[in-house]
Amino acid sequence: MSYELEKSIGFKVNQTANKINNKYTQLLQPFDIAPEQRAALEIIKYEADVNQTKIANILGKDKTTISRTLKTLENKNLITKSPIDKRTNLIQLTKKGEEVLNDSFTNVKEFRKKLTSRFSEDEFNNLITLLEKVALIVDEEL
Repeated sequence: MSYELEKSIGFKVNQTANKINNKYTQLLQPFDIAPEQRAALEIIKYEADVNQTKIANILGKDKTTISRTLKTLENKNLITKSPIDKRTNLIQLTKKGEEVLNDSFTNVKEFRKKLTSRFSEDEFNNLITLLEKVALIVDEEL
């Protein structure tokens, strides 16, 4: 490649994210769960007072996408939603949801470890800092 696309931050970040997501999807296939669904389960387990808006904000996704993800998790009997009021549901893991999260934990932890194993601590911290900076620029400037 010798054109502007190869120097585009958006392209490189997206290209890398797609590669990570494809590998992660393969890793999670035995658990019948997609990466975004597992991320939602992890958020539901570890965040207090979880609702659709909170999950959307953490994942940087729109509410409609998260609504579909939660509906899928509910259909798989991995979560329950309890109405707090007309517009908000409290979301909790079911026993099956806990099991899927726990059963996939070792594989996910190993995947994350392999992904970062060739970085020094400084390189990893710099990468995270730079990605956060890009996200801030997008939020503020674009």
